[in-house]
Amino acid sequence: MRFQHAALPLLLALSVSAAAADLPVFVTAHYDNPAQLQRLASRFQHLIVDRESKTVKVEAMPEDLTALRNAGFDYRVDQDATDQLQRLQTSLQGSLRGAKSIPGFSCFRTVEETYTTMDQLAQSKPNLARIVNIGPTWQKTRNPATGYDMRALRISNTATDVALPNKPTLVLFGSIHAREYAPAELVTRFAEGLVNGYGTDAEATWLLDNFAFQLILQANPDGRKKAEAGASWRKNVNNSNGGSCSASSYGTDLNRNFPFHWNSAAGGSSGNRCAETYRGPTPTSDPETQNLMRLVAGTRGSNGVYSGGIFPDRRSDDLTGAAPTDYQGVFIDIHSAADLVLWPWGDTSSLAPNNAALQTLGRRMAYFNNYKPQRSAALYATDGTTLDTFYGLLGVPAYAFELGGSFFENCNSFTGTTLPKNLKTLRYVARSLWAPYTLPSGPDTTAVNVSSATVPAGTPVTITANINDSLFQQNNGTEPVQNIASARAYLDAPPWASGAVPIALSASDGSFNSSNENVSGSISTTGLSPGVHIVYVQGTDASGKPGTPNAVRFTVGGGAAR
Repeated sequence: MRFQHAALPLLLALSVSAAAADLPVFVTAHYDNPAQLQRLASRFQHLIVDRESKTVKVEAMPEDLTALRNAGFDYRVDQDATDQLQRLQTSLQGSLRGAKSIPGFSCFRTVEETYTTMDQLAQSKPNLARIVNIGPTWQKTRNPATGYDMRALRISNTATDVALPNKPTLVLFGSIHAREYAPAELVTRFAEGLVNGYGTDAEATWLLDNFAFQLILQANPDGRKKAEAGASWRKNVNNSNGGSCSASSYGTDLNRNFPFHWNSAAGGSSGNRCAETYRGPTPTSDPETQNLMRLVAGTRGSNGVYSGGIFPDRRSDDLTGAAPTDYQGVFIDIHSAADLVLWPWGDTSSLAPNNAALQTLGRRMAYFNNYKPQRSAALYATDGTTLDTFYGLLGVPAYAFELGGSFFENCNSFTGTTLPKNLKTLRYVARSLWAPYTLPSGPDTTAVNVSSATVPAGTPVTITANINDSLFQQNNGTEPVQNIASARAYLDAPPWASGAVPIALSASDGSFNSSNENVSGSISTTGLSPGVHIVYVQGTDASGKPGTPNAVRFTVGGGAAR
């Protein structure tokens, strides 16, 4: 390991200062080999890793600095970032605990404000949004007057539920780690965009007509309240296993408490009750984890098969059985802060059976948010996590996002960069829900337009669209890029619907000879009923793979063309 003895007095002084205030500092620590990186990862989550320089950036409490020194790690404190963080947290800790919003973070809603938003969406658009209480938090199981009921927000057009009883579903978890402010807000704004856009935003409308969204906006509300008051809090607030833990280090890391391969990887979690990655005494030991498992997977029968949850159990809980390629729906657990899109496995360097398809969708998503796409274990080992559990037990394509910035990301960064690019990412995922293991291999329909939003009956409308096969993040391996071979439109039915009739579209430049093509075609309105109609457009590449569609709406008026 590297040492810089001349820097130690400064480091010690900073450590003492931080300890006196009981506030965290930002440090950059050096490591020499993967084993040392794993040792850091077992104590600190999440690390921002630079493999070229063999450094990690991490937020550390005074006891963490002591542990780094005792282990012989060379590290330095980023004083500017530390000063900013400590000013922020001192301000938060001096604010009223019952304040309506988070002081200094007007862009992020508190737990109460988030729940109010959910109520407002359900009350204003009951045909699109409803709330389900999925169970109490740990604190509420101890005292019904405190803690929270955990809530899921289901979004879909209930008017199409009868015709589409098993809608492919996107499940999002926000802020399962309490101090990560941005994930909960991203999920909340994603929900608002879908619900409030229905009927005017063509994309939001066709998504809610065809798919369902089950959103856990606050996956760790007890812990989140501590973070809102200024604590650098990661875990839940379960102090029953705390023992001699300090007032800032008890609790269970919920994202190490899930059952698939719990405690399976060296350094993937900790059995130390005071550690940031404490996995709990047994798999699924904590109420929050139980609530989330019951929602997503259901309950496990004596035959080992889960049933009654959002996603069906379509693979065995081992490392060899692949999920079928027609699996529908996607799971994403959203975290901060390392600019990553991650997929299974997290506890082994072995490839997941569906790795090729997981990788392709991961690279598609990473194009939109400009993050690095990689297998979770390529960073460092983790076990008992959400993405390994829901892929490993059920077969659903499962991912974790590490949003950019920091745990306490400032509002300028969040609203200017993190939010818009990740909303685009989630919209892409939503458009792929019918077949997430196959559609991302084909070209993406990035935009669809209509020549006129309203036409008299009998007047044809011109449809234009862009089809692009090259939209992958290629900074960690590459995906093959194909020329576009064809494009088709479908009137009032998505491409996969029974009886959907394709209408051929032409390349606007006269020939399909590029990976990025503008296409156009004419849709007859003769015989169409008055009212709103929707046109779906899907491209196919030179290898014969159809891609992710998109759609546009137009209205046929009552009068005939003259």
